[in-house]
Amino acid sequence: MNEETEKDPGTDSGGASNAAQSDAHTGAAADAAAPSRAPAEPASPVPAQTPAPPPPAGKAAAPLSPPASDAQREVERILADSKLPERAAFRASADAKPAAKPQGTGEAAAPTAQPRKPSAPPARAAAPKSPDDIASVHTLKDDLQTVVRDQKISFVRAAALEQQKSRRGSDTKIERSAAANAARRRTLGIITTALILVSLGVAAIAGVLYVRGERAQVGSAAFGSGSLLFAEQTAAFSMGTQPPDDLKRTIAQARHASGTTLGAIVRLVPLVPVYNAEGDVTHERPASISEFLRAIGTGHPSELERALSPEFFFGIHTVDKNAPILVMEVASYELAFAAMLEWEETMNADLAPIFTPVAAYRLDANGLPIERAFTDVVMRNYDVRALEDDNGAVQLYYSFPTRDLLIIAESPFSFTEALSRLRADRRL
Repeated sequence: MNEETEKDPGTDSGGASNAAQSDAHTGAAADAAAPSRAPAEPASPVPAQTPAPPPPAGKAAAPLSPPASDAQREVERILADSKLPERAAFRASADAKPAAKPQGTGEAAAPTAQPRKPSAPPARAAAPKSPDDIASVHTLKDDLQTVVRDQKISFVRAAALEQQKSRRGSDTKIERSAAANAARRRTLGIITTALILVSLGVAAIAGVLYVRGERAQVGSAAFGSGSLLFAEQTAAFSMGTQPPDDLKRTIAQARHASGTTLGAIVRLVPLVPVYNAEGDVTHERPASISEFLRAIGTGHPSELERALSPEFFFGIHTVDKNAPILVMEVASYELAFAAMLEWEETMNADLAPIFTPVAAYRLDANGLPIERAFTDVVMRNYDVRALEDDNGAVQLYYSFPTRDLLIIAESPFSFTEALSRLRADRRL
């Protein structure tokens, strides 16, 4: 330390000035190079040095260097125009503050450069991305170059192949579109055909129901709105001027030809012609019970016609067989009952072959023939007068379920069905 103080003061002063200027330049360059660096930690205090002795007489002191403000600005401009990578913040020798100005003698000491705070760098446009960061776009040109390079063909051949590929793709789309259109037309044709068939089926069913309804309602205006017994179907036939035997055979044929469902009843309405004053037939009307019995040639007592009302029901009941059934409305019960007892002797013969004929005689216990007669039986808790065959089966019977009704039938099942339908119509 003492040896350094004994050196030439002019030399020391000039060296101190140059060192201060160099430190200022270095500090300014470091501050400009690291604008984002954190502020440097305060340097530890440096011990004060012993002031240099005054220069000898006759030697003028070296002039002090002016502050390097222009140089600093030039360095800052150069650094601002240059792109330097950012560095991590660390302390360097240039970050240390210069030594404090010694105090003591009044002589001017070598000026020390003060570090300047770097100003904020001007905003710069974002640096462009590197070529590696930009995604490449695969184009048709790249495909052609790859094909030419790999398959060793010319650009013309590659372009022709690409055009053929595009044409095949368009042809495939056209074929798919044609196939889709054909499938659509086929589906539409199937749906249309199905709708037509369904419509025809519905029309056929409606036609059948209409015809059956027409047949069931034949002569409905002439038959009247009411019927003694409900029937699933109704059919009319004209008696005209046929002989009784022919008329009974016609009715018997209709009985055996009836093909209704099991348990159903078909109403048969006999019609008689209506003549005008000139003797011409104008229309037909339903026959009364008296006209019907006379037309089939029965030998019933005349009191029976007076005991019965004109309205009656005649039909065929389909059970174990097609059995006839006759329901009549009674006006006088006592007179009708007496007339039926009187008619028992010839009733089976008068109604055959509409009803199943039964032999007029049968064998008794001794084997002698005796006249077949009606007997009293009970059906459904009703008194019935029945005519049985040789096997004991009922072939003909009649009953008065009420004082207002008379039923003549062949099958016992018909009597049960007639009672059920009369109850449904609230006639019992």
